[in-house]
Amino acid sequence: MYPNPIQEFIARFASLPSIGPRQASRLAFHLLKKSTGELQGYANVILALHENLNVCAECFYVSGGKDKNCEICNDPERDQSVICVVEKETDAAAIEKTGRFKGLYHILGGTISKLEPESYKKLRVKELFERIKTSQKDKTPVKEAILALNPTPEGDMTALYLERVLKATGVKITRLGRGLPSGADMEFADEETLGEALDSRKEMKTK
Repeated sequence: MYPNPIQEFIARFASLPSIGPRQASRLAFHLLKKSTGELQGYANVILALHENLNVCAECFYVSGGKDKNCEICNDPERDQSVICVVEKETDAAAIEKTGRFKGLYHILGGTISKLEPESYKKLRVKELFERIKTSQKDKTPVKEAILALNPTPEGDMTALYLERVLKATGVKITRLGRGLPSGADMEFADEETLGEALDSRKEMKTK
């Protein structure tokens, strides 16, 4: 139906989050109206994402420059006794916008899926466990792990798994409280709702 260059564009961009074949085709025809200079500008900023950004060695959030740790982990004013565990970077960004959390983060890199029994192995759970255990040898040990995961079946399953794993560390394990409706995505929650959920977090206790 379309020439090969457009078909290849659609196939590539349709694999991105929230973009299907229809949206990708619209984007292709929109870009066709742009000048070569404008298209080069888009290409440059896309390449810059890979060339100028790193993954924080501590929390796995994005980090700019040559420093191995991100600005949040390097900030001496942050409360190092509390770690907020989230599924992805955009969830951490959403919580930051509330202005109510002053601790550190840990990006899991996903959630456990019923359709993929081995999906838990892809998460940065071991890194989280070791991070907490290592901190307990320092002056400012981690005392609380907030499981800020979406109220979805996958989020619930992941939270229960993390609770079992982290129980051995002895830290307080909490989860976001009221405000977020079932099935909601924190990334799209308004700041007030997310802030209230954070403030009203409740401790998880294994029976």
